Amino acid sequence: MKDPLEETGAEVTRRGAGVSLLIVLLGLIVLAIVRPSTIDTLAIIFGIVALIMAHEAGHYFVAKRAGMKVTEFFLGFGPRVWSVRRGETEYGIKAIPAGGYVRIVGMTNLEEVDPEDEPRTYRQAKFSKRIAVVLAGVTVNIVLAYFLIFGAIAGQGVPMLTTKIDEVVADSPAAAAGLQDGDRIVAVEGRRVDEWEDLPQTIENRAGVPTRFTVERNGQLLELTITPRERSKNDSSGFIGVSPRSEYERFSILGSFRESFVVIGDTTRATGEGLGRLFSPAGLERYSENFTEDQPSSSPSSSDRPVSIIGIVDVGGELVGGNVWALLGLLGAINLIVALFNLIPLPPFDGGHAAVAVYEQMASKIRRREVRVDYRKLIPVSAIVLIVFLTLGLSAMFLDVRRILTGS
Repeated sequence: MKDPLEETGAEVTRRGAGVSLLIVLLGLIVLAIVRPSTIDTLAIIFGIVALIMAHEAGHYFVAKRAGMKVTEFFLGFGPRVWSVRRGETEYGIKAIPAGGYVRIVGMTNLEEVDPEDEPRTYRQAKFSKRIAVVLAGVTVNIVLAYFLIFGAIAGQGVPMLTTKIDEVVADSPAAAAGLQDGDRIVAVEGRRVDEWEDLPQTIENRAGVPTRFTVERNGQLLELTITPRERSKNDSSGFIGVSPRSEYERFSILGSFRESFVVIGDTTRATGEGLGRLFSPAGLERYSENFTEDQPSSSPSSSDRPVSIIGIVDVGGELVGGNVWALLGLLGAINLIVALFNLIPLPPFDGGHAAVAVYEQMASKIRRREVRVDYRKLIPVSAIVLIVFLTLGLSAMFLDVRRILTGS
């Protein structure tokens, strides 16, 4: 890929870019000294940058091994701050440390390449080498995700949701009925609730219906009547406004190896289901309610929405709280989600390049001649995908910043 900010036409000197980056770094250091809790946030930021560079390093090393020409490997975007050339590749740092990129010559048939370099372009490589290059980044992310999650599980175990209440949302049905933080839900309408997952199923069809909850508080059983409300205009399932408390289940080293696969499978399934809900008609309308109505931060519309990198860093800082195992688990989950998004079989994601390579291979075998996709026909698809995900990302950033500043 190319640096998207390289051709903006802005004239920024290397010295100016270096001063800007130095100011940012000094600001982060001062912030960490003034507010020690900021160290968790910085650890998450640097961890995210590292996982992005590991993703790009996967592309880089496999492309080099495949004999392709790699001309740039940079951390950041925008004007160059520092760089050094080793052989045919320029390595360096750019002013905006928001990720990184690797430039491989001849990724599409639209790129003009020196005739001497044409044999070493991505587009001229065999199918096996092309597919290895485009999937190398997500492979690195998945492997890193597994070992980070394994480290977190081996270190402190797996957080399991319990029926004990961690937080009661203000102005919710639960708050109105007198449910308190620390209460444990024992039964609903006489039906025992042993796991947190049982609660949504129990109240799913009881929106607007007064419901008897049996809770344990300070060793005593209490009866509370709570009337669940509808989650949103488009979702009539019951909602009372509570979040569960987590307790850690410990595993042996061998058990941690097995449980890591379970966690990865659960996270993958949850990510797929979340995308399905988001891009459904009801999901899009529910998401739009965050902009058209005043929503409390823990309302269904606000809580069941995508979170931007700003939200991940903000919430992640609170979740980590100086716990190195929690940091490993969070970075492992981010690694996995980055890999899953990159596997979406649409350009410009890695999965889109893989889909093109697979199509070209299959079409060439069927037609018994070399078939190459005309990337000019894919430009509208790439543009639509970029617009959709940029809109989603920017809107999520807006909501995260609004939540941080206003709490809603």
